[in-house]
Amino acid sequence: MKIRFNILFLILVLPLIVAAQVSLRVQAPRQVVEGRKFSVTFRLSNASSNAPSAPTLNNCKFVYGPSTSTMSSTQIINGQVSSSTSIDFTFTYLAEKAGEVTIPEVSVNADGKKVSSAPARFTILPPDKNAQQNQGGYGAPAVDDISTHTPRKISSDDMFVRINLSKASVYEQEAVIATMKVYTKYNISSFRATAQPTFEGFLSEELDVPNQIEQEHYNGQNYTTAVLKRCILYPQKTGNLTITSGKFEVTIVQYELVSNGFFQTRRPVEQQVITQSNNATLHVVPLPEPRPASFNGAVGQFSASASMSPTELRTNEASTYTFNVKGTGNIKYLKTPTIDFPAGIDQYTPKTDIDARFAGNNISGSYQVVYTLVPQEPGKFDIPAWDFTYFNPSTKEYVTIPVGGYEMKVAQGASTSAITEQTSIKKEMTDILHIKSSASSAQQKMPSRIFHSAIYWLLYIGAAAVLVAVILIYRRNLKLRADVRGRKLARANRVAAKRLRAARRLMSAHQSEQFYAELSRALWGYISDKLGIPASQLLRDNIAERLGAYGVSSEATAEIISILDDCEMARFTPGSSSDEALSNLYDKAVTAIKSVEDSKK
Repeated sequence: MKIRFNILFLILVLPLIVAAQVSLRVQAPRQVVEGRKFSVTFRLSNASSNAPSAPTLNNCKFVYGPSTSTMSSTQIINGQVSSSTSIDFTFTYLAEKAGEVTIPEVSVNADGKKVSSAPARFTILPPDKNAQQNQGGYGAPAVDDISTHTPRKISSDDMFVRINLSKASVYEQEAVIATMKVYTKYNISSFRATAQPTFEGFLSEELDVPNQIEQEHYNGQNYTTAVLKRCILYPQKTGNLTITSGKFEVTIVQYELVSNGFFQTRRPVEQQVITQSNNATLHVVPLPEPRPASFNGAVGQFSASASMSPTELRTNEASTYTFNVKGTGNIKYLKTPTIDFPAGIDQYTPKTDIDARFAGNNISGSYQVVYTLVPQEPGKFDIPAWDFTYFNPSTKEYVTIPVGGYEMKVAQGASTSAITEQTSIKKEMTDILHIKSSASSAQQKMPSRIFHSAIYWLLYIGAAAVLVAVILIYRRNLKLRADVRGRKLARANRVAAKRLRAARRLMSAHQSEQFYAELSRALWGYISDKLGIPASQLLRDNIAERLGAYGVSSEATAEIISILDDCEMARFTPGSSSDEALSNLYDKAVTAIKSVEDSKK
């Protein structure tokens, strides 16, 4: 009876088993230190086979293998049974010489079918200059693995932070990748920034940081490295620009040997280290002269086009003129083109849409500007052709793309008053009233003159005063429009208040990271508008100098700089912040802005 039950179970279950894919994959280390042993494993999934022959690796000596291990698993999900098996064939080698190593393709006969692995590569790093050669183990042991009776003193070569640039020289507005890494020979238990990295003279945007730890050979030593920060930078001025990696307070862990009489144990010992700031210098080359008149700051490789729909419409109906740019470069920082549309067409504020992403060593995507046009008069209007020009750093030349024009045909709309035809109107005789006679004395009476009355002169004087006020306001508006800095100064407090309200909403929603970013933008934007400093020249040092010249007290200036530092440090070292800390920082920012507003230049 039991045998029949097992057979019935197999008949019902076997059709539900999902056939798994047969594959052969290689598993190898990313880096190996010269003189160390390492393993290369070939994993055969969902099949059985004899062990392959050990592949020959350049700069490596075969030691032994293969050692074989087998694993299998079965799971049932939604009534479907899936099973998988794997066989690992592990070979052990000795790294004999530093360099790049290629693991060739390996093939096995898996259940009558040939299965091959893909080639793989790894790097053999040179040994440490002063390290003793140890033939056992995998990779290079870290210094903290070497236990001594007394923890050794940590030098600047044992742990440091370094910033690397993808290029040593670029053109103005050309992208460069800045990568900040920590190099260490010890385990790190805590890591805190005491001085943030500086990117003065750049527009910067943070990139995703790879969550992986690697080994790297630097200055004759092997280190464990991890990426702390990656940014894509667009230089805004020429010359030699310096980037600093900042300073960090690091707690590292060493081990000392402690004797208990019969045996020795390892005990962790923590030590605090302050890293020194590393500088990286980038040479920024100015763009070639003369610059074309149509050049508006685009640097990279782009394509451009324009479209318009509809081109035939009536008055007071809307048409859209769309300008599109696609490509790679500083696409997120392109300026909105100024197009000279014909008179008789109302133009609304252009709408900009940017879809950009990091690809390779630059930003790629699309940039779209939509102009809404509403004609007020019938007729034919010529939307002018124009040129879009960008600089290509690869060819070191300006490239001009002609953007074609359009003809807009506008018919009379129903909403405006049209010329009406003259028609005869018949009226009844009863609509005409009799003429009444009046006394001769009434006809001889002189009519009163309105300009002899007091109300006439009051109205006249009032109208003249209104006209003078209108002229003064109009001239003031013309002066304000010409004074870009004055407009920014006038709206500085209003824009800052709007961003502070947004920061308060984020604080109420307990979104601390977004709160710090919005509060930092509010202060930077307010200072830029209030002091008339362009964003590209907004530096920490000249802020203090300009605030003092504006009349702000030294205490208020120090408070503003302290708030900016707190925001930047909180963004770079994210963590949970109490509601009280967020509220206190917000109140400080409001008080700081009020102190600037109360100051008189």
